[in-house]
Parts: sequence; structure tokens; C-alpha cells
Amino acid sequence: MDIDLSLKLAGLELKNPIIVAASEFSRNGATIKKLSEYGPAAIVTKTIVAQPVPHVRPCYAMIEGGFINCVSGSDLSADQWFKEEIKVAKEGEAKIIASIAGRFLEESIELAKRAEEAGADMIEYATACPHLAEIYNTMFPGSMGPPEVHNPEPLAKTLSEIKKAVSVPIMPKFSSIFFVDAVKWAKASEKAGADAIAAADALGPILQIDIETGQPVLGGPKGSGGLTGPAIKPLVLKMVLDMAENINIPIVGVGGVSSWRDAIEYFMAGATCVGLASAVHLRGPKVIQQILDGIKKFMVDKGYSSLSEIRGLTHRRIKERESKGKQLITTSKVPEIDVDKCNACGLCQRACIYEAIKIDEFARIDPVKCFGCRLCVTVCPTKALSLDYY
Repeated sequence: MDIDLSLKLAGLELKNPIIVAASEFSRNGATIKKLSEYGPAAIVTKTIVAQPVPHVRPCYAMIEGGFINCVSGSDLSADQWFKEEIKVAKEGEAKIIASIAGRFLEESIELAKRAEEAGADMIEYATACPHLAEIYNTMFPGSMGPPEVHNPEPLAKTLSEIKKAVSVPIMPKFSSIFFVDAVKWAKASEKAGADAIAAADALGPILQIDIETGQPVLGGPKGSGGLTGPAIKPLVLKMVLDMAENINIPIVGVGGVSSWRDAIEYFMAGATCVGLASAVHLRGPKVIQQILDGIKKFMVDKGYSSLSEIRGLTHRRIKERESKGKQLITTSKVPEIDVDKCNACGLCQRACIYEAIKIDEFARIDPVKCFGCRLCVTVCPTKALSLDYY
């Protein structure tokens, strides 16, 4: 079966659903052009600002379950981006999404207009970066307050005015710190004229300490940073699910996409596309094609011919729970064991706090002790255990 992954995102034709999010892999036109050879449909520039500042060092670290950083927007001038870098970037094979961030309304509008004039196919508007206040207030005392997490009206006003000034699609990029009120932010953005929403940027501020020295791992006054990668995926996935139920514009799921499985989860939650950043940093750009190949194989194996069949599937499953009267199941079921797949590794036994599992030549479950929690199913490396409540 020949799988066609092409689609439209807010009217922008894309050859597949993979977008590389703003990162050091999109720090200038040359790196964007080179990255485009690895197959992404679109690449988001490093965030362009009117007054760039140098990056604090050290600025990156891998941690268990994720990736942390304390970088800010692009350290190149807006003039350089609009006169040179976007032009070079567009020589590549991917659509170019210009990420911008203004300190005030007029500056935001001017950046958006210049981005369109430079040839950007879409504009992403960065909303909040949770660790920047600490850095900026050290460089420029009193220059930045804490990020706004509950009132979307200033953003809505900015989006509305940018929309009047440009003709290319506009897409705000939410921060993970919006998770409590994600639907409110999404509705306000849609009402203001946003053509799509990207969710979500880093969660933070966060801290990691080097126990050999006692120093924060990252640079800056206190070593604060933003958390990205697999650690934030469950949180952002819920944001996407909730927003998709309440708005009609497309969503780009960004946060912890490290494999094709992650991408499929985002599609099932309602995302139209997915964005990669940390995975490209840690595994290199070849991960893009690996994810695309995995998506195609999954679709072939499951008999899907179009991404539209997958998109929003979880919403339909949630409605089925309601229609079947299975929203609140309180009686337990016992997992089934495929003895041919079980290798007696013992992981399920160690994970079972109810002491319901014993291992001899294969796992055996005591139905009296089993609580039906399903943890054993999720830790089994060979998929020998299964349990379906629905």
C-alpha cells in the first residue's frame, strides 16, 4: 500500500506531517537548508527578536526522561534574518515558518510584516518562555516580569493585529505552562484569527544540579531552564486532546516526539502535524525519516490509508466509553498471558505491589490478589500480557 502523508496545515501544503520546531538546528539559513534534506515538511526558524541577546553558557543538558536548556531567541539580528537567512533557508526543500516574538504590539506587527516580505510561508508567534525572566532581569534589571499563564487577552489582541497586517497563516506557540487553561488560550487565539496553534514549548523554570560540584548544570544566575523532550509529552498530549475538542483550527503537537509512536499518539489526540526539537538534538536529523517510516509502517500494518482515519481517534474512543457506560469502571479484570511470548523476565512480578504474579516457566497471575491495575501490561517488554476493559 502506497501511503500518502501529504496534507494542508492552515492552507499551507505540506508533504508530510513532520515539522522541525524552533531550535539550534534552525539557527540560520544554512543549517535550515541542510536540515531540509532529511525530509521534514517544514522548519521553524529560531525565534527572531528585535533586540537579540547572547546565549548563556552552558545551555544544554540531557536528563533522565528529557532535555533541558536555557537558550533564548535567535542571537542573530532581525535584519540579518529578513535580508539573508530566510532567503537562504528557502533554497532548501522545506517550507519555512518564521518564529517571532515582540516586546510590544507594534514591534510584533513589524516583525511579522518583515517576515512575510522576506518569504516566510507561515508565522509562528512565541508566547512565553518560562526561564527567560531570570536571565533577562540579570542582563537588564526590571525588564521582564513573570510569564502570564491565565489571561490570554493580550496575546489575542496581538494575534488579531498581526492577522490584519499579513496574509500568511499565523500560529501562536503555547508554552507548556499554559496547561491548566489551555482551552481558554486556544479559544481566545481562534477567536482572534489564529490559523493554527502549536503546543507546546518548554515547561519550567526547572533546575538540575551537578552533585559533584553543587553547581546548577545550566548557566545563568541560578541555572534555571526549560524542560522539553519525553518528560513533557503526557502533559502536552492532554493539552492537545482538550484543545482539539474545543476549537476548529489545526494543532501542531510539539513536546516529546521521539518516535513514530509518539507521533501517532498526537494524531490520535487530534493534532494535524507534530513538531520535533529535542529528538533531533539528541539523535540527529536522521530521526526524522525514521519517524516518517514508522508512521507509514504502522498505517500499513493497521490498514489505515490516510492520516485522517487516525486523527482524533481517541476522541471517538472516549465517546464510546460514555455510550457503553464504561466511563467509571470499578471492578477488576485479570490480564491474559500469551505463554509463547512470555520470557519469564520477572519485570511484571517486580512491578506488582499486590504480589499477584509469580514466575516459573512463565508468568502466572493469582486472580484473587490481582487488582486489575494494568501496570504489568505496560512493563512487559514482549507484549505477553494484555488487558482490555473496553
